[in-house]
Amino acid sequence: GGIWERVAAYVNNGHRNLATNGSSLVNAASKYKNVYTATNTGGNDSQEGNYNNADPRTATGHYGDAVYETSGTYTGQGSWYKDYSSFPYTEWPFFGRGGGYDGTSYAGVFFFDRGAGGAGTFSGFRVVVPVL
Repeated sequence: GGIWERVAAYVNNGHRNLATNGSSLVNAASKYKNVYTATNTGGNDSQEGNYNNADPRTATGHYGDAVYETSGTYTGQGSWYKDYSSFPYTEWPFFGRGGGYDGTSYAGVFFFDRGAGGAGTFSGFRVVVPVL
């Protein structure tokens, strides 16, 4: 990790932070974002339930975004190479990747964390253009 990277991914749980901090992402075309299914709406979802919904073997799951494929648990040092992971839920519906430069196990290629989507001092982003 070197800096928190914002990615175009969130859990669609209906929490007010989706509209407050991420309205442009929420309103963007589906081809520009990864939207995960929440266990419940209104921000009353569970972290473990949302993680299980991301399982690519389920109807709500996702392949190819290196979240479920590289992690073994919804929270803790369960990602590959003992990188930390914490799946989004409740007031933290957005994904962050990479972690800060001083994060040790709270940073790395396979690190992901939940976030509220607000401004951050140590946050950045990277433009990725996929080949279709």
